[in-house]
Parts: sequence; C-alpha cells; structure tokens
Amino acid sequence: MLSYKLLGVCGLYCGACYHYQASFPRNAHLLRELLKKDKTVEDPTCQGCRSDKLYPHCSKCKIRECAEDKGIEYCGDCIEAPCEMLRNFQLDGRAHHLDIMDNLAELKEQGCEKWLKKQELKWKCQCGAEHSWYEAECHFCGLSFDFYYR
Repeated sequence: MLSYKLLGVCGLYCGACYHYQASFPRNAHLLRELLKKDKTVEDPTCQGCRSDKLYPHCSKCKIRECAEDKGIEYCGDCIEAPCEMLRNFQLDGRAHHLDIMDNLAELKEQGCEKWLKKQELKWKCQCGAEHSWYEAECHFCGLSFDFYYR
C-alpha cells in the first residue's frame, strides 16, 4: 500500500531507512543493530517523515521544519531549492543522501504517487522482502542486491 508518510521532504524515500525497516518484526536484525549503535534511544523505529512517530534525530530535522513552515509538500516545490541547507544535507557524508537532488527532480517530473511506487519497487527484493539502504543482500533469501550504499 502506497504511503505518503514515506516521502521525505528532502527527497529521501523513508521506506528504505533502516529505522523504518527496523519497526517491523520481520526485520529484528536491523532493530538489534540499531540498539547496539544507539543505546540511549528507547524506541529507535520510525514510521516516515510525515508520520507522528519519528526517529529522535528526524524529529529535529530543520529541512522538514522548513518545508512545513513554507507549506510545501517537498523541497522540489520550493522556489529557493536547492538551498544551502539542502546542499549541506546532500554532502554530509552519508551515501544515501547523495541522491536527493536527483530524487527531487524525479518527484517534480513524475509526481509523488509515481515516484513513491518506483521507490517501493527499487527497495524490494525479488522475493518480495523490503530492504534498507545499506543492506548488501536480502536477509530472507540471501540474494545480493545490485544497488545498495556502501
């Protein structure tokens, strides 16, 4: 089922986020990994950028706050895009952030629904299991992914 909660205002697809994926019992391996990395967070899961349940780091997102203040759906709708805040986010050293400008251009061209459907397929294994940005192979069937961030 298509969920607009998974459309990050910055151009990220929240459905591929390990915090989101860790919220499902089938991905207990991701939850264990997250709890090892961040022992201070009681509930490291998230339900997407537009949900009421955000990962603590995401709840403080200035990009999300800016889009809300401007009343825009995503940064591609902003007349100031790409702004310095968005460029800094793209180049902050996290590999999955590098795609945001391309994603925002695709969003503008294709529309939210088509883009979300494309992302949903992109982050799904042939066996049907969803995976996150940094998983090199399917946790369920073992298939290696052609596309993942190292």
